[in-house]
Amino acid sequence: MKSLNSLSLEHEITSVIESVEQRTIAFFRDEFCLQATTIERRLHEKERVLRDMTAIVSVGSKAGLYIAFSYDDALIRALTTIYTAGLSIKPEEQELYVRETASDVVNVIVGNITAHLAKRGEVITLSPPILVEGARTIRGHQDATVAVLTLRFGVGAIDVEFVGPKMLFDEQLNYRGGTQ
Repeated sequence: MKSLNSLSLEHEITSVIESVEQRTIAFFRDEFCLQATTIERRLHEKERVLRDMTAIVSVGSKAGLYIAFSYDDALIRALTTIYTAGLSIKPEEQELYVRETASDVVNVIVGNITAHLAKRGEVITLSPPILVEGARTIRGHQDATVAVLTLRFGVGAIDVEFVGPKMLFDEQLNYRGGTQ
């Protein structure tokens, strides 16, 4: 039998993951007119290779959950072009806007989720985004796991990665309970 804390944690994590997936798909469709050609979900327990640019936020959770939006270079540049349409950007400012777009997308999506969950009485905190440039390999602690949602578009792909304790997910990326 699950404890009240375990049920609360399960509900919190499930809400965050489902909300991030739904909001990400809707945000790319509504803000960038991009429809995912494929959507993949998978689990990685050992290590992950990040894409060209990654924005990472920490989401306040009893289990400690990190969410990373890892973009292909072509995709983040296409998003930046759309996001900054109508602005006069000097060539030397282009990279700044690419980085700002990567951070802003994760901040808007996850920030809206924390606000949505707060309306339901769930308080979820959000850290400012941290940006990692260049493909990097992440090697997690032996008790960590990474649930990955990959959205592929005609212009490139994004991985939305949920990093948490190993016992959080089963092979289908479903929350499986208990962190103790």
